Amino acid sequence: MESNKEENSRVGSDSVNLPEECVAIMVSLTSPRDACRLSAVSSTFRSAAESDIVWARFLPSDYLSLLSRAVHPVRYTSKRELFFLLSGRHILIDRGKMSFGLEKSSGARCYMLSARTLSIVWGDTPQYWRWISLPDSRFSEVAELIDVYWLEIRGKIQRKLLSGKTKYAAYLIYKVNKNGSRSFSFQPQETSVIVGEHISSHTVSIADRDETCRNTIMFRNFLRWRGVLTLPYVEDEDNDNYDDERDITKLPCLRDDGWMEVELGEFYNNEGEDGEVEMSFMETKGRHYKRGLFVQGIEIRPKF
Repeated sequence: MESNKEENSRVGSDSVNLPEECVAIMVSLTSPRDACRLSAVSSTFRSAAESDIVWARFLPSDYLSLLSRAVHPVRYTSKRELFFLLSGRHILIDRGKMSFGLEKSSGARCYMLSARTLSIVWGDTPQYWRWISLPDSRFSEVAELIDVYWLEIRGKIQRKLLSGKTKYAAYLIYKVNKNGSRSFSFQPQETSVIVGEHISSHTVSIADRDETCRNTIMFRNFLRWRGVLTLPYVEDEDNDNYDDERDITKLPCLRDDGWMEVELGEFYNNEGEDGEVEMSFMETKGRHYKRGLFVQGIEIRPKF
């Protein structure tokens, strides 16, 4: 224990003898997370870790161009303050059709495409979809599903907009009301992320799990009554522990902002890669009508 204390003291003492600019360059070669940890080593490290030399390296090289696209002016007094501003919340860019932020531990770029930038089949037909405002959405409009049986939502983003050498995942950001949950419980949904020849796909369910269980049991009982389903009756099908998620590969999660998200797929973005990332969320097999879905957009962020 004593030897550890002596070693820590020696490291802190030696670091004081280094020029602050040298320490700052050393810290800038780490990560935002490590920079915050190193600031506790000594006063020299603390001062260096707060310098613009460090945080300029953690910001995107084109951060000034990104800020020029912001809907509202972004005010900051240091590059460190700007980094934590962008990693704490997204800013709206491109006339409010997209949002941008940074992942706090790595500084990797994150985007959300608003529902208005997505390709939604029948999205401009009022009897099927309508565009409304919700107070807890970061965008001025969200898409509300009125009634469709063919549900198809697609989005695209240029790979060059994303950070290189980073694993990403895409997520549908949505809400479903009670009627919507019921209408989505009969048939799972299919998702995909396509980058070149790479395809990442999932079978998901955005319905309430209890609702899905009840509707599955009811539907199977109906098929038995019609003589379509001849599988033997399972005694515990009607109890609360029934689980019909064998084909479901991803389940939704509640976000801190009160919205739900479900992963569409993942991909690795190499340095300097061209091309597009294509993302989709679909349910076209059930042929029954779906309703009550609110789509805020698709978020693309690093996956660890």
